[in-house]
Amino acid sequence: MECRLLNGRPFLFGGSMQHFDHHDTIAAISTAPGPGGIAVLRISGDKARDIALKLLDVPDMEPRYAQFCHAVDPENRETLDEVIALFFKAPASYTGEDTVEISCHGGNAAAPSILKVCYDLGARPAQPGEFTRRAFMNGKMDLLQAEAVADLIHAVSNSGRKLANRVLAGKLSERIRDLHHELMDIASVLELELDFSEQEITVMDRAELREKIRAAERHIADLAAGYSAGRLLREGALVAIAGRPNTGKSSLLNALLREERAIISPIPGTTRDTIEESIIHKGMLFRLVDTAGLRETEDPLERIGNTRARNAIRNADLLLLLADLSKADDLHFEKQFIAKHKEKPLILVLNKCDLGDWAPEIPDVRHLRISATGALNLDVLLDAMFEMLQKHYRLDGESVSISRERQRRALLQSLEALKRAGEAVENHDSNEFIALDIREAIDALETITGETRSEDILNHIFDRFCIGK
Repeated sequence: MECRLLNGRPFLFGGSMQHFDHHDTIAAISTAPGPGGIAVLRISGDKARDIALKLLDVPDMEPRYAQFCHAVDPENRETLDEVIALFFKAPASYTGEDTVEISCHGGNAAAPSILKVCYDLGARPAQPGEFTRRAFMNGKMDLLQAEAVADLIHAVSNSGRKLANRVLAGKLSERIRDLHHELMDIASVLELELDFSEQEITVMDRAELREKIRAAERHIADLAAGYSAGRLLREGALVAIAGRPNTGKSSLLNALLREERAIISPIPGTTRDTIEESIIHKGMLFRLVDTAGLRETEDPLERIGNTRARNAIRNADLLLLLADLSKADDLHFEKQFIAKHKEKPLILVLNKCDLGDWAPEIPDVRHLRISATGALNLDVLLDAMFEMLQKHYRLDGESVSISRERQRRALLQSLEALKRAGEAVENHDSNEFIALDIREAIDALETITGETRSEDILNHIFDRFCIGK
């Protein structure tokens, strides 16, 4: 960590957000660095408007009114660039603070020179994610929506973009609030009974209380179960291409990518490592992993390749098991493989169909005949992959799911507390103990939206944003 003086005050570069005064006025370039038509510079804080008036040759700034003007260095009156400037008065801005956005020419000179003057006039460099963090702190969005901003920026497929937009619109937050409301209803009944314990007044009988807790458990469990689908939409589906040596795994990878990415050879054991590349089909990202052929071997390098192949298979969201139709055998290996991986969605890909026309019988498994080198039925295979993922992970184009491990853990923590509360009801424990478990379940939900704030969690989330957002 490096400490420098900025405007006469110590400033820590490389530290976490907690080192900085959230009431400072901050500035940063919000667009990607390098040559481009336009760069956008953002200033946020109490001094944003004053800094802009000293920087720009305008007499005043009317909120939400775009002005064409010049950015001028007040020290030497040098014109830095022609710009479009917009002023957003608090709280009607992205951050909830006075904010000025300046659009100038892109590149490596104009925007940095304007930004330097902003620092000279009293702003400090924004930290990664600090604009969005201030939006969260000022109630412009909750923590789920703030995470969705980062997901939207880093989305690599339409499915990820759509999920991020749904979360940003507040649809996931609404589901969490509904769960929170359910638990608050239970807690309020328990606390009411505690208030009137001396009069022995019972607002809700134990059977009704147990059923309400069970209903909340089901709703939270359903939302937690959607993690796999949300992660898939956000990160893409990991698809392991597996099988015996020389079944055409590398050829299939190359054919789907439409480029010679993997080395192809008739010599068994050529692939010694995993190769991962990505394609997008129907808006979904497929992360294809070519793996080493699985077989018993004494070759130490090939054995390492086999170990890495099995790791990829274990972590995969979808398995493509290749079999060679040019060799008419009983597919004993493939049958064993399918039996061992029943829990994963799997497609048996019968490759080299142009070299063999026999039809092996393997019940209860989806299978397709293709030719990787002849580019036959590859679109059919991609459609089958998409459909299988949709069915197995219940992917719905309009549904909303959690997509981060932090969110899943909080839901599981809430669920565990509810289970203890349910057991306490069945054991006829005192309302005090039941209420404590319900309160813990509520607290866990509140960490998801940020109603209960942990500085460590906030730093972990926003430190991973890009600077300027």
